[in-house]
Parts: sequence; C-alpha cells; structure tokens
Amino acid sequence: MSRTTLLHWGRALLGAACGIALGITLFERWHDVAVAEAWLNARLVAAVGLADTTSVGAAVTFPLDQRWVGFLVSTGCSVAMLLIPPFVLASLLVGFRRLTLPRAAIAVSLAVALLVAVNQVRLAAVVAAMQLWGFELGYQRSHVLIGSAISTVGLIAVAIVFLLLVGSGRRPGRLRSAR
Repeated sequence: MSRTTLLHWGRALLGAACGIALGITLFERWHDVAVAEAWLNARLVAAVGLADTTSVGAAVTFPLDQRWVGFLVSTGCSVAMLLIPPFVLASLLVGFRRLTLPRAAIAVSLAVALLVAVNQVRLAAVVAAMQLWGFELGYQRSHVLIGSAISTVGLIAVAIVFLLLVGSGRRPGRLRSAR
C-alpha cells in the first residue's frame, strides 16, 4: 500500500472517529439537549401567543382548562439523535477529502439549525393540538399523526439540503489526484 493511500485512509478514519465521538457525546448528553429544546419551545410558543408556556427541566408546561398540563421532551422526542448523522457523514467526507472543512461546517451548521427548527415546529404543534382538542385527544393526534408528518417532511427536506450542500462544488480529493 502506498504512502498516499495510507494517508488517505488515515484521514478518513480520523474524520470518522471525530464524527462518532461527537455522536456518542450527543447521545450521552441527550437530556441536556432536551432541556434546551424545552426551554426554546416554551419561549417560541409564548412568543407567538399560542399559550403561556414555561419549561421545567425537559418538560414544557402550560395552562389548559383550569389546570397545568404539558409534555416531556424525551429521548425519542429530542432532536439529539437526529444531529448525529450530519456530523458523522461530514466527518467522513472531510476525512476522505471529498469535502472541505469550511463546506462541511456550513452544511452541518445548516442541518443542525434546520433539524432544531423542524423539531420546534413539531413540539409547537403538540401544544396547538392540545389547545384545540383538549389534553388527551390533542396529545394523541399531534404526537402520533401530526408530529410524525412534520418530522418526516422536515427530515426529508433537511437531508436534501444537506446532500445538495455536500454534493455541490469542488471535491478537493479528486482535483489533487487528477494532477
């Protein structure tokens, strides 16, 4: 195996290791991400006038029918797990020299911002549904049906944007090897 090939694979493995390490960190710190999401959602929902929300840890609470109700941003509801793939993929592409570090940083930053925005819309839809249909029916409809639709459409859109960003432009590894 040539020295160039070893360097190429070494960079790729280093990139993959960085992405995986970040993914593991996000996985282990998901509760902190969920607390931040609950705080952000409470502020967003209150700012648009949907409900007088507050956050307590990873829970979003608000008054409904003379009582306080809410929901918990759990592991499955948090955006933390969805943040891992863009970091790992971008790290691999940088490691294999198919993507520059600045382009990777832009693609990952945009993917993270969009994923957070999509999840905030989904969580706000839960509050809106509970306001519209009551606590139990609103939560069931929004969590299973409406939330899944928002998440699916949002994830597809984020994946397309991410792939367009990482797939366009120069590929430094190919240009160097063509010389």
